[in-house]
Formats: sequence, structure tokens, C-alpha cells
Amino acid sequence: MKVAIVYDGGSSDWSETDVAAVMANVHQVQASLRAGGHRTTLLPVHLHDLRWLSRIQRHDLVFNLLEGINGVACYEDWSVGAMELTGVPFTGCRFSAITLCHRKHVANTLLDRIGVPVPPFALARKNELPAGLKLPVIVKPASEDASVGIDAGSVCDTKKAVKERLALVSEQWNEVMVQEFVDGREFYVGFLGKHVLPLSEISFETLAPKYWRIVSYAAKWVEGSPEFKGTVPVTPAKVDRPLADKIVAVARRAWDSLGGEGYGRVDMRVAADGQPYVLEVNPNPDLSTDAGYACMARAEGWDYDTLVANVVNEAMDRHGGQDATRDLLRQVSA
Repeated sequence: MKVAIVYDGGSSDWSETDVAAVMANVHQVQASLRAGGHRTTLLPVHLHDLRWLSRIQRHDLVFNLLEGINGVACYEDWSVGAMELTGVPFTGCRFSAITLCHRKHVANTLLDRIGVPVPPFALARKNELPAGLKLPVIVKPASEDASVGIDAGSVCDTKKAVKERLALVSEQWNEVMVQEFVDGREFYVGFLGKHVLPLSEISFETLAPKYWRIVSYAAKWVEGSPEFKGTVPVTPAKVDRPLADKIVAVARRAWDSLGGEGYGRVDMRVAADGQPYVLEVNPNPDLSTDAGYACMARAEGWDYDTLVANVVNEAMDRHGGQDATRDLLRQVSA
């Protein structure tokens, strides 16, 4: 099968580290696809250049590794929407799910209205604690992912701290969400289509007391930082079956309700009273060999090649009914 791997092509102002971070996973996926007998083409996506769209129509599948274009998250949404219009099968979630989940306040509103438990939240309208929310709260960009904009100062336990944090975050992002902070156990629930992977839990046991128990940007991406060292994934999670079933039931409802397909992860917090809350639904999480999603797959008994093959198979099965449309589009574009 001919597979096009699309990814963020970056720009001239990217550092060697930025480029290497993207290309590492691209090459991991490419090697795995080739091991499975597929022919691969690397297609970097750049701003104001749509040639990649015509090129993917020469392939049987698009393996989507886009997390934005030139580092801008919202361009991922638009790129996936464009992919849908070509009719070529692609891995991961569709445009509708990605767009919803990248707008945390919209996703949370929809989940709240159908009864999926989410911590109380509001969009910030001015540099004050929104009415009806109780301290402490966490302040974060409403339309970013990968913990962008979240650091040691994101959790605020005074109105003064909220005001200062909102002033700071609003300088960089137009929409900022304020949400009540649930200080409990943090779990990740991985999905591949409808299949649930073994739960993962973040252990905060080694996190210094001066830090709030959150997974900040540094905790995810800055190796050697105190936050990175103090947020340790435990996979599979050590959790009793009744609580695990409760967590999965809430996560599944969130995943299905927001149109979850392909692969994704639902981030959960369990409060002291045992109630699970949905923090975020993350379509197309990092597929690197050492990332949390791959760790959950290994706990399932899948090596990396099996994980990539299952992502491909899910995409082809899901798009199976589009063969006629895809053939017609190819004839028109020929």
C-alpha cells in the first residue's frame, strides 16, 4: 500500500531541536510502515503551500502526524478538513472531533450538557475570577494542546493570583479558560477506535511540594526539569477494578460524544470522593515510541510495529465505504 506521511514542515526560524523533535517520530512511523511492507512518501506541510493536497491523492492512505503548521495548532484542524475533502483515507480523528477538542470551552460545554462530569469552568472575560468558580483554579489557553501555556504558575489559589495570571496569559492567547482545580489522581484512557488500552496514571510522589500536582509543559517536554522528574507515568495503572471501570465509562462517553475515531486519549482526574472528571479529550496524541500512548499500547501487548499497523487498519476499515468517492475524485483530478 502507498502511504503518505504528512507532518509539520516548520519554517526557517525553527531550531535544529524543533526540527529533530518532529522528524524523530516521522522516521519512527516510516520505519514501522516499511517493516509492514508499505511504500512511504514523506510530505511536509508548509504555510501557503497546498501542493501536498494534490500529492496525497496518489496514495492509498495518509498517515497524519500533523500537530499544526509552523507550530500553530489551529492549522491542524484546517489541514484535516482539507484531507477529508480529498476522499483519501487518513489515520486519526476527523476534522469535527479535532476542532471540538482543540476548543476546550466548547468541548466542555457539550460534555457538561449531556451529563459527562467536567470541573466547573468559564472563559475569562476580564482579568478577574469568573463568577461562580471556587478557588483554586487552573488558568490555561482555551485552544491549545500538549500543555502549551501551562506551567508552575497556572494554578491560582487567590483572586490576586488569578488576576495576575490572566493578565499574563491573555497577552499571548485571545481565549483563556479558567477551571476549578481538582486535586486528585490523574489517569489517561487511551482509545484506538472503540478499543480501550490499559489505563495509565501519573504518579506525583516525587514532585516537590512547592509544585501543584499538574502535568505542565515542562513535565511533558523539558527533560531533567523538576516537573518532568516529578510526574512519572505508571502503566498499567495500579487501580482497583470498580474505579477503573468507572473511569473508563466516563472516558468512553466523552470520547464517543465528541466524535472520537482513529486514536486518542482522554485525560481524567478522580476527586477525593471517587468521582472521575474529564479534563481533556486529546485526538491524535503523540505517537513517539516513548510517549504515553505507545506505553499504553505496550501494556496491551503490542510492540510499536503492531501499534502502527493497528492505527493503519482502523483507518482503512473506517474509510472502507469511501472507495467509490476516492476513485471519482482521482478521475476528476487526472
